[in-house]
Amino acid sequence: MRDFAEKLGRELRFEDIRSGAWHARLVTAYVRHYEARRAGTTSAVRASETDALIRRASKEAALVGASAAGISTSAAMFTLDTGFVGALVAVPVAGSAMGLDTMLRSLIQARMMCDVASAFGVRIDPDDPWDLLHLNALTAGSETWEDADHGGAGLVGRMLTEDTEAAERKLGNRLMGEGVLRNLLPFASVLTSSVTSWRHTRRLGEASVEYARYRRALDDAFSAVRAVDARCVELLIEGAWCLFGTDGVLSSEATVMLAHLLRNSPSAARKRLLERLGEDEAQWVERLHEVPEPARDAFLHALEVIAAVDLSMSNAEWLLLRQAAAALNRPVRRERVQALLKQFRTHGVVRSPQGDSFEPRDGRMPSSPVAGLGADAHAAPGGL
Repeated sequence: MRDFAEKLGRELRFEDIRSGAWHARLVTAYVRHYEARRAGTTSAVRASETDALIRRASKEAALVGASAAGISTSAAMFTLDTGFVGALVAVPVAGSAMGLDTMLRSLIQARMMCDVASAFGVRIDPDDPWDLLHLNALTAGSETWEDADHGGAGLVGRMLTEDTEAAERKLGNRLMGEGVLRNLLPFASVLTSSVTSWRHTRRLGEASVEYARYRRALDDAFSAVRAVDARCVELLIEGAWCLFGTDGVLSSEATVMLAHLLRNSPSAARKRLLERLGEDEAQWVERLHEVPEPARDAFLHALEVIAAVDLSMSNAEWLLLRQAAAALNRPVRRERVQALLKQFRTHGVVRSPQGDSFEPRDGRMPSSPVAGLGADAHAAPGGL
């Protein structure tokens, strides 16, 4: 951490704190430090054990919040006792404590998010940490829904097209402002700052687990489809949008996942997809006839994973899945999706050990690992 602090001290400028860009710089620097530190190592934490990571980070954030509030309270009392002269010293000390509280909490949360991603076998690209920043922005309320978003299409589009520097400053300023408000009331802020820091960190941690599960599952499923026919990926992204949005509004983790998929698509495909998001599902189902025959088994399995990854399957999702299977001329069975749901709930990831219950769809041995959902088709960790 000393090495990280020295590097951050060289990169972080006072202008960044004033403008609000400090948060993006801090998170980016920490992701780069984290990836360098864990190079060549494997995660000692399983996806099913991430709650311990969240509890630890929440406790640390609560302790930092209580400490900063204690300093602010002491500064207020010192000012009352000494008057204007004391305020010349106390006010800068209190302000520094509030700012340090916010930055330390952001650092704790960045470590927590990286640890959660690592537990799921997901790598965060140090040169593209926007998944973490977008998830943080949605959780903090820096990115919000609008009436004209059409279930989330507008928000996903803004994430991809908005000015990145403006988005960074908006989030940093919001977090710093919240840090000041938490520590304004003497004495009471010791409790409120601690509780608020704990709750915010806990909420972000839970969102991080949800996103990491989505990311690992979809990375594996998309890789299997891409290995058979990469031309199908564009239709699969549309399928993710349709299945995620069957309940009317996208969750934060689904929104960030869609933004990730689109951001890593070729620019021409990204433009087409953004234009089609929000279209009627029937048009997507009709386009599924274009999926080549060799890719249809992997494609349908990927849709099953997408339907199960949120740990539930609504009637609307099941109906859409059946329509997609019919368009692909493939059978779909509810017990297959139920098996995926059980694995996600138990392990957080789709596991394919020997003796796996997944069987070939037509009762014959598959001609490729993907076609029959073989054990090796989903074993590789996700990553960019």
